[in-house]
Amino acid sequence: MKVFVSTSTFAEYDKAPLQLLRKKGIAADLNTKKRKLSEEEIAGVLKSGKYTALIAGIEPLTSAVLNSARGLKAISRVGTGLDNVDLDAARRLGIKVFNTPDVLTDAVAELALGLMLSSLRRIALMDRKMREGRWSKEMGGLLRGKKVGIIGFGRIGRRVAELACAFGAEVFFYDMKGSSSRLAKKVSLPALLKAADIISIHSSGKSAAIAAKEFSLMKKGAVLINTSRGAAVEEKSLIKALKSGKLSFAGLDVFNSEPYKGELSRLDNTILTAHAGSYAKESRIKMELEAVENLIKGLK
Repeated sequence: MKVFVSTSTFAEYDKAPLQLLRKKGIAADLNTKKRKLSEEEIAGVLKSGKYTALIAGIEPLTSAVLNSARGLKAISRVGTGLDNVDLDAARRLGIKVFNTPDVLTDAVAELALGLMLSSLRRIALMDRKMREGRWSKEMGGLLRGKKVGIIGFGRIGRRVAELACAFGAEVFFYDMKGSSSRLAKKVSLPALLKAADIISIHSSGKSAAIAAKEFSLMKKGAVLINTSRGAAVEEKSLIKALKSGKLSFAGLDVFNSEPYKGELSRLDNTILTAHAGSYAKESRIKMELEAVENLIKGLK
């Protein structure tokens, strides 16, 4: 039995996931390109018929890819989101799909908080200017007393609420499901957008949560944080909001096109990270192990 591992890094900080596969008699081929694979690349790998299972990253596992995947029985996603997997096609083809929803909570939530703090205090901006030889003291603001609006109140959204409350922020949230919390008040999306000093996105789904209409409702000078998925924010409207001053800053870990090389990287009021929400060593090791365990269960 053989598995292909498509994540850009795997077992680099602990060999336990590979050792567990070997113990169960499963051979593994790794992604030697060390980057996100394109639809054509992952299709080319899977249509060979060599692999019974896939330990997946964020590459597009579309209906076309899955239909051409000969002999594929299971997909185990290293991560939470399944937006990149055509779940209907997988179900129709009898391919089992797993993810690791619990492991990433602290890693992503702490990155979101870090992006908030860096945006408020202009940390990354001052760092860039100092490296260019400019001594520029940028006036920022405190998280204490700020109104933090969280879009999507699942595991990660709730953890962000806990962290923000610990800093003395006032937290409220919007979620289509019937969530409740002693830490945060549930409000409508328009109410959240109008009131929030900082908006942090933690929603699932494939449609944009923030586009031109939503930006028009926001406070002037608001901060936007997105660690969920690139499609959650319409990029053209985001760039317009940043240039106009409608947004004072944006902290972004996810993009529609990755690796990202677009206009956002040329704006001073952005902080960009390379889809690294899971890249806390402790979380990464645990997540890879869980993905392997899920795969083994699924192949029984």
